[in-house]
Amino acid sequence: MLPPTLVNAESAQRLALSIAFAIALVAGSVATPAQAEGQLLRVGPDRTLTRPSQAAAIAQDGATVEIDAADYAGDVAVWHQNRLTLRGVPGRARLRAGGRAAEGKAIWVIAGNDVTVEKVELSGTRVPAHNGAGIRAEGAGLTIRNCRLHHNEMGILTNNNPASRVLIEDSEIDHNRTDTAHNGKLGHNIYIGRIAGFVLRGSYVHDAHVGHLVKSRAKDNQIYDNRLLDPRGDSSYLIDLSEGGRALIAGNRLHQGARSENRTAIAFAAEANREAAGKSLRVIDNDFTSDGPPGTFVRNFSVAPAELVGNWLHGDVKPLVGQGDVR
Repeated sequence: MLPPTLVNAESAQRLALSIAFAIALVAGSVATPAQAEGQLLRVGPDRTLTRPSQAAAIAQDGATVEIDAADYAGDVAVWHQNRLTLRGVPGRARLRAGGRAAEGKAIWVIAGNDVTVEKVELSGTRVPAHNGAGIRAEGAGLTIRNCRLHHNEMGILTNNNPASRVLIEDSEIDHNRTDTAHNGKLGHNIYIGRIAGFVLRGSYVHDAHVGHLVKSRAKDNQIYDNRLLDPRGDSSYLIDLSEGGRALIAGNRLHQGARSENRTAIAFAAEANREAAGKSLRVIDNDFTSDGPPGTFVRNFSVAPAELVGNWLHGDVKPLVGQGDVR
């Protein structure tokens, strides 16, 4: 994701080692759903099951649900089953909620464990609590791959499930927001609760409003090879690791616009857990542009030293505020 002219042999090797480290953690930390156990359900306007919610009512554990690439207006669902694969075919299935939500929470509430969602677009939900999500993750183990979640109040929102790990890859998550001035709530593109592990890779996250592009309270965070951009908007932190934990942020392209009132790109342990035990922050080979007023690349609120290596900073920006080393 870095500009080719900025990647020399040393930084390329360093980034490769960092990504290898992250992949090893992914392999050991993110649950991979088992293969479907036989049931295949097909959903589409011209099929017996015309809406995904009908499949949610009859699917068994281990099922694969293939959803034709069409528009599904106002259809929302709760998926209670384990080891599901929910997949748009051949392209993305488009769920346009039109203000509706399942259980007053989300377009899709994923209550089961070890679920994979692929090639699905979810947009347009609103709820009275002003945190309506494209996906609400309540089970343990969720993979989101090649999806788009946009124009909700939250893109993805997870419960505080200490057994859960979430992987988001090759997806676009954008314009998830609420009217903060009116209702006092924040809308985030990604909001990960107190779970065991979170991985975000190969994705494009952009254009939040007042809220953060990525907010996570997970114990382990791996954020690499993404575009996290808000050059024209007024989002807050690009990455907010609210309660610290272990974190690797590597090989991302980041851009914070002049309209952002919060002039920090990456915040670590801003809300809790500022002691050193169990904390680590490695920020390696990222490319960050800060427009407008003076800004900060990394603000470390913990006493654990951060490690910043080989990052490219553009604009009036300070590399680090707080404990740590910049190389």
